[in-house]
Amino acid sequence: MTETTPLTPTQTHALFDVLIHHQLYTEIAAFKEPSTINTYGYPFRKDDGVQTTSPLLQIMVNKLLLHLPGLKNVNRDFWTDKVQVLMQKAAEAELSQSYDKGAIGARKALATACSAMLEYVVRGMLGGWPKGNAKEKKEKKEYDVEKAEDVLRAWDDAVQEVIYGDLLDRVCEKIAETPKLEDHESIVRGAHEYMMLNLASLLHHVFVMSPDGQYILRIIENVHRLIPYGVVKQTLRVGNAATMINGMVKLVLTKLSVTAVTNWLGLTNNSNDGMNLMQQIISTVMAWDTTEFQRRAQKLESQGDAPDKQVFKAIRSYVNASRDTHEAGRNISIQESKSIICVILETADPAIDPDTLSAHQHDIALEHYSTLLSIRDREELTKIVCKSQPDLLTSAIRDLVSAFDPVIRAVHNAVDLSGTVTDAESFITDLIKVSKPKRKEASSNTGSRPSIPPLDTPATIADPAVAASSVPTVEDYVQLLRKHMPSSHKFLHQVAKNAPDLTQEYLEYAKSCIVEFKSHSNNPTAERAGNMTGPLHSLFSSLPESKQSQLKTLLDQHAKHLSYLKSTSHSRFRSLVKSTCQANSKAHAATRHGPGMYLARWHALLDSTVITPATLHGRVRRGWEVKGELDGKGLKTDTVLHYAKKGGGGNKRRNSASGLTMADGTGDERERSERRREGSEEGKMAEVWRGLRDGWVGVCQGLEVMGD
Repeated sequence: MTETTPLTPTQTHALFDVLIHHQLYTEIAAFKEPSTINTYGYPFRKDDGVQTTSPLLQIMVNKLLLHLPGLKNVNRDFWTDKVQVLMQKAAEAELSQSYDKGAIGARKALATACSAMLEYVVRGMLGGWPKGNAKEKKEKKEYDVEKAEDVLRAWDDAVQEVIYGDLLDRVCEKIAETPKLEDHESIVRGAHEYMMLNLASLLHHVFVMSPDGQYILRIIENVHRLIPYGVVKQTLRVGNAATMINGMVKLVLTKLSVTAVTNWLGLTNNSNDGMNLMQQIISTVMAWDTTEFQRRAQKLESQGDAPDKQVFKAIRSYVNASRDTHEAGRNISIQESKSIICVILETADPAIDPDTLSAHQHDIALEHYSTLLSIRDREELTKIVCKSQPDLLTSAIRDLVSAFDPVIRAVHNAVDLSGTVTDAESFITDLIKVSKPKRKEASSNTGSRPSIPPLDTPATIADPAVAASSVPTVEDYVQLLRKHMPSSHKFLHQVAKNAPDLTQEYLEYAKSCIVEFKSHSNNPTAERAGNMTGPLHSLFSSLPESKQSQLKTLLDQHAKHLSYLKSTSHSRFRSLVKSTCQANSKAHAATRHGPGMYLARWHALLDSTVITPATLHGRVRRGWEVKGELDGKGLKTDTVLHYAKKGGGGNKRRNSASGLTMADGTGDERERSERRREGSEEGKMAEVWRGLRDGWVGVCQGLEVMGD
């Protein structure tokens, strides 16, 4: 008699997906609380007998990160006295939340993106990668990188060969022989093509489609302009490795100020001895941002139809209030369906009647509150990273350099690091250029160089030269990666050829990580959740039958949703392969929605985010209903794609040929439809998560790594 199971394979897979998806993001989001890092577990300090509150993150760090050559050499004090303290300080700063700002902020986008990608790693570690057919492994296959189906098969087969075969050894041997990709096996070329196209899709999504994409690009551009590449390359040309390392440490970490000099001479003993180069760059970029936000706040306050000055005073006072006050305000706003501005005015001292504000004045007040929060965020981050005493960040970096000293020496002897920095500088320059809407002058006057703004002026998307913009496509990023991939191939070849001992050390590390992804089950139906199938079935069986029936319906729906996401991703992948491989690719280069299921999971988290009501009295909104965070010019930076509406105007930069606008933050019609669907799906699956959360967290906590 066969044993009955409470869930079908597809339902088990859907359940595994829901639990990992919600658990991992819950752990990441919990770091906004100062107490979270103190209950994380090894390698951080934690009281005896306390169970970890971040089991999935703890497992990944201990089984993958801590064994990295170089990093494994750092002392325990590095984690407990430096990293742990820095993370706790960041949490204590109570940086702003998307709910209060009325928009999806950059930190929210970053946290959800990390969660969406790391959940694949966690599922692989817990469930294992399913074993393939033994007969198929023996067959020699050829893969055509110009055929989408071959590329998809090459990726699946390559992962099988890496985990259960010897492909990793063969790749390392070939890398030591040649820097040319075309000399590798077809399975490697196919897998490489798969990774490159997906990376291009990710870059396009980050800088073009995602919340604050253009704002993040502006930050990168500002940092890029401040890095002294010439001095760095000159230092890296020093032949002696010890002298080179010492020179780089002095260049990046030495603090330059009058106080630093007098401390060195023994005339003073002041711990606040200025900032090093790295901190100067960070503080300068933050200061540029802060200045632009301050201008925006002043402009809002000076508008003729702005709210009374007492309203702005109440908002400024609330920004600097305690964490408890902010949490209480959010709870009132959610429970009573009031705008956060309404709550601020009602709880002010003296109280202000929110009904005295018109709808337009409420919008100004909400934008003013968001702007002040952005200013505070940057000031707090600058204090933690650049001005805290003792300077834990600089000390932590010195520890890392010391731990990686053997690795740095080996790479320095094997590779021309100065040339590598030149390649990296060139890539970042081209990335910034590709990610910006095409300038009108580029087509009419290709011989002239664009003007460079003064060094003390931060880069911004509010550029009058972007009058008739052309939105970057996924194909643009594919061309970018094809141009610069040979540089990375050359670097790996030089390391593998000239530093065989270092290569072998990292190869052994990679193999130790791969072991974590092996499946212990030979049952083909168990591949839906792999090694976790038994625990999931036991957990689900513990629920009442009525609850099981309810959740099975939801799991069937989620299984269909996952199937739809997979088919959509493959369809977009086929379209992208076709457009990038056509002889006349310009006629087909128009992909604006790249492949990748993880992109949908990313948006599922973003689009379900709760946002303050848009009016004084109204329903709480979700992420898919709002635009991105404001940049320093008051422009929306959610995305450079926009579905053209009738009668559009204002700051919109319209491209009449494509029906798109610049910096309006709403996405095109397909993007908005997908965001709405992902937000709805996330809300439905929250019921499954709540039903099994406690039991599942207990299962994960049982996997905690207790020590080295």
